[in-house]
Amino acid sequence: MNTPILPDDVKHILNSLYKNGYEGYIVGGCVRDAIMGIAPHDWDITTSAKPEEVKKIFSHTFDTGIKHGTVTAVLNKENYEITTYRIEGEYEDCRHPKDVSFTTDLHEDLLRRDFTMNAIAYNEKEGYVDIFGGIKDIENKTIRGVGEAEERFREDALRMLRAVRFSAQLGFDIEEKTKTALIENCHLIEKISRERIREELVKLLISKHSEKAHLLWQTGLLKNISEEIYESTVSHEEEIVESIGKSVKEPSVLMALLLRYIKQENVKNIMKELRFDTKTLKETEAICKNIYISTPNDPISVRKKASEMGVENLRLLFEAKKALGDEYVFNGEKILNDVIEKNNCISIKDMDITGEDLKEIGISQGKMVGQCLKMLLDYVLENPEQNKKEILIKKAESFIAQ
Repeated sequence: MNTPILPDDVKHILNSLYKNGYEGYIVGGCVRDAIMGIAPHDWDITTSAKPEEVKKIFSHTFDTGIKHGTVTAVLNKENYEITTYRIEGEYEDCRHPKDVSFTTDLHEDLLRRDFTMNAIAYNEKEGYVDIFGGIKDIENKTIRGVGEAEERFREDALRMLRAVRFSAQLGFDIEEKTKTALIENCHLIEKISRERIREELVKLLISKHSEKAHLLWQTGLLKNISEEIYESTVSHEEEIVESIGKSVKEPSVLMALLLRYIKQENVKNIMKELRFDTKTLKETEAICKNIYISTPNDPISVRKKASEMGVENLRLLFEAKKALGDEYVFNGEKILNDVIEKNNCISIKDMDITGEDLKEIGISQGKMVGQCLKMLLDYVLENPEQNKKEILIKKAESFIAQ
């Protein structure tokens, strides 16, 4: 079993707490990752010291979540969250405890955590503190709720979606009693904010073991997240999950693969409901709109599609089609790269002529200027070598003469 290699700053924090008469451990995901041989991204520290005591020990701190016992200490320009052991009161909204009380008992603190693999503490003096068998569950690649899984899910319903996300990230199976509790309480996910659901959903879809996305349908979570997504996809579950597994890990592509059976006019509303940013929303909408059209597979059709969608959206469309096994997409992708490399004109702003140039030759009406520019763009998309001002002026003059 791997032993965590603590950064010097983390060692300093734990030693400082110990020298001042307090306990201190790393806890949660960083311990789990270290056991699995994965380099932790951050280091969560738990302690018997109260927040005000932590602030006395370290010279540079600021309050992060003081109400819940968290103080951030700054060492060598890095932030480290230090949280007092705590007991959480009754949960009123399936997400946040009504109140929090501090304790000096590490076991009480570990009891409130979600899964056994995340309820392991460690320091160099004592080694692992693993009262719920988390290490064994990690070795067996099992996600198990701490104590009674149903209680953990009723306390914080987001934990159900996190269980599926962890399964996809780590390739672990959800233990049967925990899975049963998840299925029986899946309706509680409706109480969770759309933002948090979106965050977990994206993390799940971009995960290495995205085949675990089947659990979204099997547990009832997807149906309670969005009835429309569920009803539109339930008969296509296997092919959707397969395509997600073959896809690049870009949120807009993955969401398009998930939503491709939704009515086109409803994609935007679903993305808005899940609080996606405007860029991802527009990319996903563009992919879904075009995912079933014939793949542009020659220079003219590629330039025209790039002009219509934008280069980046067309690239993303090709990625989605690639995940669906489209055999023509590789040639289309090669042509698009060539178009970009040669700096071919694909939009009005790329043309070697402007609206002011057209006004100088007598096209004064705004509507006619727009029509002429559109005509010239169509011509250049088919004849990229003709994107020269003198040639386009002559084409515009012939447009006037018509």
